Amino acid sequence: MSHFTLSRRLSESAADFIDEPYLFSLLKQYPEPGEVREVIAKSLAKEPLTVAETAKLLTIQQPELWEEVFDAARRLKRDVYGNRIVLFAPLYIGSECTNDCVYCAFRRSNPNVVRRTLGPGEIEEQVSSLLDRGHKRLILVFGEHPRYSPEFIADCVRRVYSVKRPRANIRRVNINAAPLDHEGFAAVKAAGIGTYQIFQETYHHETYGKVHPRTTRKGDYLWRLDALSRAMEAGCDDVGIGVLFGLFDWRFEVLGLVSHAWHLQKHYHVGPHTISFPRLRRAAGVKLDDTFHVSDEDFKRLIAVLRL
Repeated sequence: MSHFTLSRRLSESAADFIDEPYLFSLLKQYPEPGEVREVIAKSLAKEPLTVAETAKLLTIQQPELWEEVFDAARRLKRDVYGNRIVLFAPLYIGSECTNDCVYCAFRRSNPNVVRRTLGPGEIEEQVSSLLDRGHKRLILVFGEHPRYSPEFIADCVRRVYSVKRPRANIRRVNINAAPLDHEGFAAVKAAGIGTYQIFQETYHHETYGKVHPRTTRKGDYLWRLDALSRAMEAGCDDVGIGVLFGLFDWRFEVLGLVSHAWHLQKHYHVGPHTISFPRLRRAAGVKLDDTFHVSDEDFKRLIAVLRL
């Protein structure tokens, strides 16, 4: 299996658009109930909220106002999507990784992980099993490793689509993998992918540096932040963003996500198709810092705000 080299050319819109002093200043302001209700009304009118307006929801102090936010999020979801819920199944293609993220069991220095990459036959077997269980949409997950080149990812996508069962086949293959260069994104797009997901993990610069060693590929904050802009320029206009909640203050991370969405909208006239919000959990060989643990109640709040 051949290895590949990234060009390291950034997008035309490349910039570190996460203005930490500004975001922190927003989180120190506490809105009046009338201001909160104006923001809720704007969202229910299906108008996108600015970063500053989102912050007004995140700093609500009154429980009754949070109930209004929850109610509005339910109404908006029902109005836009009805009772429809779309499910997809994750299929891990390979656990090899050159990164050493302190929170991840797949990190290269973890001796407790068995490294595996599925072969063509194994991929077909897994897809057949998922089809038999009724799944029609998959997300293929890859570690960040030279073996997992754009061509390798594209071949995996085409193999998944080739698997047929009686009256069943995979309709959509999404990708969760490492940032690529323009040429890499174009190659993967040509295979017919759905959404290409890349999570920033945390938008807080200091935390990002602490959990992603700078000597690794993932240690380059701007390269990762710019990834989906490169994807857009390469023709991948269906992208997904996300953070790993629990690495830093969840309110700041929500503002980071909204800032990212606005950056894509401003420069490419389309925002992210999906926003994901995994929470930090214990894993083999990983020691966790619970300082920024996200409770179930706060998790409910962040989902409601992101829906609005």
